[in-house]
Amino acid sequence: MNARARRSTCLTAAACAAVLLGATAPALAAPTAPAAPAGAGAAVTKPAADFNGDGYPDLAVGAPNATINGLKRAGLVSVVYGSATGLRYDEQQHISRATPGVPGEPTTAETGWGIQASHGDLDDDGYDDLLVSGAGAPVVLWGGEDGISGGTEVPAGEGTERSPAFRSAWHTIGDVNGDGKADIAGAAQVGPQDDSVWGLGTLYGPFDRATGTPSATGWRDTRAEDGVATSNVRIGDMTGDGIDDVVAMGTGRVPADGFQARVLKGTRAGFVPGGRLDARHGGAFGDLNGDGYQDFVGTPQAYDSQNHGGITVTYGGPDGVSTTLPAGRYDQDSPGVPGVNEKGDRWGTDLAVGDLDKDGYGDILVGASWESATAADTALSGSVTMLRGGEDGVTTEGAKVLTQNSKGVPSTSEKSDHFGEAVTVVDADKDGAPEVYVGGNGEDTWAGRVWRLPTGADGVTGTGATSFNLGGGYGSAHFGAYVAK
Repeated sequence: MNARARRSTCLTAAACAAVLLGATAPALAAPTAPAAPAGAGAAVTKPAADFNGDGYPDLAVGAPNATINGLKRAGLVSVVYGSATGLRYDEQQHISRATPGVPGEPTTAETGWGIQASHGDLDDDGYDDLLVSGAGAPVVLWGGEDGISGGTEVPAGEGTERSPAFRSAWHTIGDVNGDGKADIAGAAQVGPQDDSVWGLGTLYGPFDRATGTPSATGWRDTRAEDGVATSNVRIGDMTGDGIDDVVAMGTGRVPADGFQARVLKGTRAGFVPGGRLDARHGGAFGDLNGDGYQDFVGTPQAYDSQNHGGITVTYGGPDGVSTTLPAGRYDQDSPGVPGVNEKGDRWGTDLAVGDLDKDGYGDILVGASWESATAADTALSGSVTMLRGGEDGVTTEGAKVLTQNSKGVPSTSEKSDHFGEAVTVVDADKDGAPEVYVGGNGEDTWAGRVWRLPTGADGVTGTGATSFNLGGGYGSAHFGAYVAK
């Protein structure tokens, strides 16, 4: 099977597991029958990126404060390619706006280029591409047989319903209309910038590689239609029908409504309301109970004055939010969860889902980059907690926490390491045992580092762990501030 055919197959699978927001869908071919739910034991998550089509998952890691051409905080993204022996740390591809073929020029900013990224095959050529957000318009870095090469700015929009303005830095990739093409969706504005309406904008693929132009554009006034002024989105197939759904998060219609979140079901004809859930910012999808529906793990809407953190779990079902399984909420004071709630822990800084113990159920990774180890000089050193999934959903039985002081984990917990700032799950060598990757953007005086933690029958472990960084010359780069998802 050639790379294009192989990746086309993967994208069809991705339509069952990953995408974005939207509005009115473009004209489509005659609909096909939706895929059946995956069934018990299938811990479905979004497929990892494969930028060079070799069949091995790749990883993109952000260093948004990297010094480029002497300019501090200009930013870069590091692409690490997978192989039969795992990620090739020693052959990282560092991409910035100084890289030939990438539009724009490096500039100094409070936080530079590349503060968030997502992956998917935007030009439908069989290779995953990387969408990088940051200062200025979003940029697509194009995948190909030799990996990432060149880039194109995506039109940011004019602020009209026909051309909503994507002024937020948070965008994501998926297939929200079930046509097999990857789309871009995110928070978007309509109207003057000082008096605009925030809602859901969708750029439908495939995209023109030369101009970055989408095949069609959509807008949904989520504040009016759904009661949430969208500022952040995540995508996954909560309905199990093979078309991605969107979790839209933001503030309510009026300040008294506080934070709100809605599931918008993706269909061939556009978005349909799919229920309310407790989520405030970010989150991750995965099948925690093996019923074939992706569940959503987010952070609570309620204001936490102590900032100790917490997570919420909302189960998916045929109508979006499950009507039979109640949602759950967990923090470090929950029975069975290691640790204790403390001021400033930020338990839930980043979240990921993967089958870490190979039992067929997705498990939750909770990053807590401001967590402190026991010693007084380890404030903000960070940690990662694993909560297991099972037939009945999330359980705290067998939960575990790892820090840099855990056996086998390289380095030690030190002040402001921020271990757990980013978390993801990738099986880079395709041996059937996924690895956990943890970013610590404060490590080595903010140069940053990423740790690879193996997994086994007991889930994530420090035994055999390794780590890598950017190498010298990039200053306080904050490498590991995020990983592309």
